[in-house]
Amino acid sequence: MRFLGPHACSEALERGALQVLRIAPQSWERSSKLRTDAREQGVTIHREPMDSLDRRAQGERHQGILGEGEDVKLSALDELIQRVKERGEKALVLALDGVTDPHNFGAILRTAAAAGVDGVVFPERRSAQVNETVIRASAGTAGRIPLVRVVNLGRALDELKEAGAWVYGLAAGPGSRAYLEESFDRSTVLVMGAEGEGLHQKIRERCDGLLRIPMPGGIESLNVSAAAAVVVFQVLARREDGCS
Repeated sequence: MRFLGPHACSEALERGALQVLRIAPQSWERSSKLRTDAREQGVTIHREPMDSLDRRAQGERHQGILGEGEDVKLSALDELIQRVKERGEKALVLALDGVTDPHNFGAILRTAAAAGVDGVVFPERRSAQVNETVIRASAGTAGRIPLVRVVNLGRALDELKEAGAWVYGLAAGPGSRAYLEESFDRSTVLVMGAEGEGLHQKIRERCDGLLRIPMPGGIESLNVSAAAAVVVFQVLARREDGCS
């Protein structure tokens, strides 16, 4: 896997996944710490022209620093379920239903990492996958949280419910409640729908409740990554209030 940019390379180095580091002359001085840390781990370092990195990055932005190494390791659903049981009412999981844009996917992973989410579940079909674009969009944080790829998202939600989680789908329309009304005082799964399409019907039917973000400004909807950030940090805020 390629790691594009300094943040993605630093994250890969931290988890021991970086094997080769390629740096353009223009970025050599500002990458001093990264190079030092990489040498300590035995990473091979090459100084290459910027146009060489451009070709390797295939049009993606890299800021003069490109790494190569192991793919981000995925977690098993059983491992996440065990963590949900252990965390009890503090557990928080994100599930992505057809989020196909890798930049949105990466931005959601960055939010999840910042919030200390217990895991992110996504399907192997009709979804972006964990690649270099997603890792760069996550600012190199994709490897910091459990990522669980499943064959059937609906069945995965059923198993999380059996483990004690309450599943909320983010969806506007009849039957949905304003997310500000929820206390989130129990093990929670937040399901984010596809860009434009929203939640698929079979996924909606598995949700214990539907939540909406009020839009007093008249905008129809938020970008899925923005919506995820709004609701995830509301969960944290409500739980902090409950502890005070």
